[in-house]
Amino acid sequence: MKIAGIYLAAGQSKRMGCSKLSIELEPNRRLGGIALERALQSSLDHIVIVTRREEGVEWLPTTLKKVEGRRLRSIHCLDADKGMAHSLRSGLQKACEQEVPEAVVVMLADQPFITASMIDGLIQSFMKRPQLDYCAVGCMGAPRPPVLIARSMFEAVGQLEGDEGARALFFLPHYSGMVIEEDEHYRFLDADTPEELERVRFYYLKG
Repeated sequence: MKIAGIYLAAGQSKRMGCSKLSIELEPNRRLGGIALERALQSSLDHIVIVTRREEGVEWLPTTLKKVEGRRLRSIHCLDADKGMAHSLRSGLQKACEQEVPEAVVVMLADQPFITASMIDGLIQSFMKRPQLDYCAVGCMGAPRPPVLIARSMFEAVGQLEGDEGARALFFLPHYSGMVIEEDEHYRFLDADTPEELERVRFYYLKG
């Protein structure tokens, strides 16, 4: 069963005031690359990195450049300014380019605390119950990224607009899924503002 990853790294960083994915949490460890390194330790078949048209992947760890073209692919989202739905759509199209996977796992590049085991937990749950439309990691029952989206939802994901993420589809009555509770709630932290970045840095350096 082929499961691909979509790594959303096309945000504008407006509230941060600078390109947040290039921010170092410690020497030579940039925010944007940490979750990607962990995702590559999972059983995902390959991962599509979605970036903005005018930005490169200077935050990509040097050690990962050797796997580009094998497990790592990238695409520039030409209309990323219109919202997350457009980045997600671009990533999904790229993930399906050579062979349509059974599902994709969507991850956010500014969430440095996700782990390979979280991703593999989603994959294993889906493999046990392939009739599900989605699996998500959750906090008190609420789904959070990373999320696994089955092929049965690909068409609906492709019709999303603006900042609407796939999570909006989870509450529709004709889709069924499951939420895997994550006890360590700091793992959902992201860095959209300087204040949130400091909180991320605190937990990161704490170990």
